[in-house]
Amino acid sequence: MTLPRAVKHSVASVLASDAVSSLFRPFARGVASIFMLHRFADNDRGNSGHDPRALRTHLEYLRRRRYELVSLADLVERLRTGDTRLYKTVAFTIDDGYADYATAGAPVFAEFDCPATVFIVTGVTDRRRWYWWDHLRVSLELSTKRSVAIDIGGTPSRFEWSDASDAARVARRIIDALKLVSDAERRRVLDAIPPMLDVELPASPPARYESMTWDQIRACGRGLTTFGAHTVSHPILARTDDAVARFEIEDSWRQLREQTGAAVSVFCYPNGGPGDVTAREATIVRNAGIVAAVTSSPGYASGTRWNAETDAPYFVPRFPYDGQLHELAQVVSGVERMKLAIRRPRN
Repeated sequence: MTLPRAVKHSVASVLASDAVSSLFRPFARGVASIFMLHRFADNDRGNSGHDPRALRTHLEYLRRRRYELVSLADLVERLRTGDTRLYKTVAFTIDDGYADYATAGAPVFAEFDCPATVFIVTGVTDRRRWYWWDHLRVSLELSTKRSVAIDIGGTPSRFEWSDASDAARVARRIIDALKLVSDAERRRVLDAIPPMLDVELPASPPARYESMTWDQIRACGRGLTTFGAHTVSHPILARTDDAVARFEIEDSWRQLREQTGAAVSVFCYPNGGPGDVTAREATIVRNAGIVAAVTSSPGYASGTRWNAETDAPYFVPRFPYDGQLHELAQVVSGVERMKLAIRRPRN
């Protein structure tokens, strides 16, 4: 039986209330919560994303309830050394390194003395280029055509959309399909679509799609922000060959260390879900001298698991941050750990 969304929201709000969540706090012992964010709404840049006002409310909530907001590097060190200070411990991470972090996100984290770690796609930052998914989406939105037929991974596909707004939905379908094929095939399709749509976008994106610059990275790094490597071009690493995987991991880590003293030894796998990362990538990350890596699989960072499983430091889970206070409260209070224990008894 599937509960209506309104009922789910009501139940979640009750579970996240102070009175109820306090009952679940034993479930939060020995683990830490890592949240994963991406974009921040910035009217000046013209992009949507997490509402800075909501983030401010949530950080105030955590501070008022005396949660410890730590840097990812600090958390990794605690996990590595078996430090028992993991109760009510929270870390924030931001993937991709869009410029709106510097302009809209960083000031809110700084207001609450909250560290954050941003994962940088170094090739995009270094050459001021588009993220490939934005380039595809905008190509569809700006084209006067309303359909495209193309073979993706050996499967002939036809995509149609009614207007620029509908193009975003179709772009998401194409992006999802491209995540499942080889990296070479992904690149072939991405190169083929703009000419088929009679679209030629500029080499550099407009403000709403820009990455952080190295100057912005260094400026934020003088505060509470640290930075981790997130590959050179953001491919799905499991779809790449050995040479490309090594280059994407090793060169992004090299570039980051050369450009900022705020680099931390934690890698972030693009997409990062099941099937997107294999033991090969974890081995490359380890051999590059990086001490940990994060995924996008939901779960708590566990000191017990870190020291019991050899590959655990290279498959650290994170929770998605959806901007809802009741969801955040369920995670940090331990309610979500109880739910995960019910779903996966062995964990």
